[in-house]
Amino acid sequence: MQNAVIVLADISGYTRFIKLHGMALAHAESIITELLDSIIDHSKYPLTLNKLEGDAALFYALADENPQAVAKSVLQQVNGFFQAFGLRKKEIGVDALCNCGGCTEVVHLNIKTVVTFGGVVVRRVRQFEEISGTSVIVAHRLLKNSVPLDEYVLLDEDFEHILDDVPSGGTRITEQCEGIGAVSASYYPPPPDVVTEPTPNFKRQIRLVRHAVTYMVRKHVRNWIGIAPLRKFRNLTK
Repeated sequence: MQNAVIVLADISGYTRFIKLHGMALAHAESIITELLDSIIDHSKYPLTLNKLEGDAALFYALADENPQAVAKSVLQQVNGFFQAFGLRKKEIGVDALCNCGGCTEVVHLNIKTVVTFGGVVVRRVRQFEEISGTSVIVAHRLLKNSVPLDEYVLLDEDFEHILDDVPSGGTRITEQCEGIGAVSASYYPPPPDVVTEPTPNFKRQIRLVRHAVTYMVRKHVRNWIGIAPLRKFRNLTK
């Protein structure tokens, strides 16, 4: 058992995307890939990507040594997720492949981030690294909350405790998490948007096309061999 900060960054508005069909769905999937990449590219040590969960990215940062410094680094990176996500969303808007539902609905996508702290078990199964523990479950449970914002950072009480220097402007809430009970947390609006308006870029457009083609090929292969896509959170207890 090790102490760790858990970060779950989730793209809201994804349900509208997966209801699309044909090429619009392929474009939507390529857009989600690009947006998740923008978040991942912005992360650095001590924050480590654990896995992708459909429209979400799960990170962790081991914090047995100097947990306060780790917490501050993680929060700084999480705040930067919003600018990276916002910039990539605007780039996709100007690089739009067409006027399909996937390309036009990108403006409705937002990012919400949950940060928790607690003990985790890190284990390796073949080439995969799995993390488990109450803090991981709490992070997933807190995605279903009463926060009235489309975009926000939600910090649980345990994370705030090790952070010590809690940022101002937060709103305290208590959520009832299934299997856990009452969890106290604070939510914050994202930092002010300072992203400049980008111009169309051919290389970015080619990358979107590549992601769309890759999605279509994988989808046909999976259908051909009878494998259904999995989008459920695997860290939740049954």
